[in-house]
Amino acid sequence: MPSPIAHSISGYALSRLPFVKKQLPGKVIALTPLAALYGIFVSCLPDLDFLPQIVTGIRFHRGPSHSLVAAVLVSALLAFVIHHFRKSTRRQTHYGGLFKLTIGFYGMHLLMDLVTAGGSGMPLLWPLSDHTFSAPFSLFPPVHHSRGLWNMSHLTFISVELLYAVVLFAVIGFIKGRRQPGTDNT
Repeated sequence: MPSPIAHSISGYALSRLPFVKKQLPGKVIALTPLAALYGIFVSCLPDLDFLPQIVTGIRFHRGPSHSLVAAVLVSALLAFVIHHFRKSTRRQTHYGGLFKLTIGFYGMHLLMDLVTAGGSGMPLLWPLSDHTFSAPFSLFPPVHHSRGLWNMSHLTFISVELLYAVVLFAVIGFIKGRRQPGTDNT
């Protein structure tokens, strides 16, 4: 799986895309530091499944929190909470836009884990099926947490994730550059 670094970079990068503003009309959190923090939080959220493992000793990582059902339920719940909180503060938000944005952040996490080497896959169709899925190719090398924090093998995944960040931000810069006011986007 990618480290929290790559998941955080993805959440931040998605929060910077121009279409985010379209998904959240009115006075909302779009394109603010709060939107970036929200993107980082939701993009890392599925990996908080390690917390019950610490308490119980039972392996939960890459379990139900890494399923499409969890993505939809968590996105619906977070969008509902934020929509109603902002409504109570007289700030307008669009539930559908929040839901789309949240499921985009959550879904990016699942996609990244799907194309990572190592592991036994993810139960994307849980609770309908316990079958695990993984891509036939990998873009991210595995992270070996058991080797300790300062193991030299971590340089591989850190290098790949830094390259990923550079490419991702270059693409976003290109997209934003093409959408600047006064430029011909045809």
